[in-house]
Amino acid sequence: MTSVTLKPMGQAAPPAAQDMPSPAQLADFAAVNAALYRQHYEDLLSRRAGLGFGRSSRPIPLAPAWHWPAFLITVPWMFYRKMYSGGIILVALPVLLDHILPGSLFLGSGLLIALTAGICGKSWYVEHAVRRIAKARQAHSGDAARAAYLARARGVSLSAGIFGALVLIVTMTVIVMGLTPPNRF
Repeated sequence: MTSVTLKPMGQAAPPAAQDMPSPAQLADFAAVNAALYRQHYEDLLSRRAGLGFGRSSRPIPLAPAWHWPAFLITVPWMFYRKMYSGGIILVALPVLLDHILPGSLFLGSGLLIALTAGICGKSWYVEHAVRRIAKARQAHSGDAARAAYLARARGVSLSAGIFGALVLIVTMTVIVMGLTPPNRF
């Protein structure tokens, strides 16, 4: 009898426990502030074991932990950490919310997004790193190809962080200038 593991559309299946990277591999992937993410990853692994996930293919559990960079500069932090799809979503979300609920940007949707990122940011990055390392293992059988892939995927990108900040500034300026009635202030 064979077992089938379903995965969400558009995402790689989370690695099984035996395929999880070691804390040292995750720290190597993170590069900057590696000790912080390594400690959080170790906490997540112990929580996973404590919840009885064992060798299942379930993703690592979310463990809320405050992360100041993710709270204070959410979108630039996402781009800096090479989590581009999350950064794009967090740029588009306030625009979408402001179209659905006009004025929601001024009513705190940005703060709510920042609070969520501050609470979940470490777990988001650790999950991103685990998935990228698993993707490298699955897609590249040779050590040289895997190392080359991880060299591109790991670490941070200051230029992407600056780009994320500029995109956020332009987007928020368009929202404020374009959707604010002239007699509002």
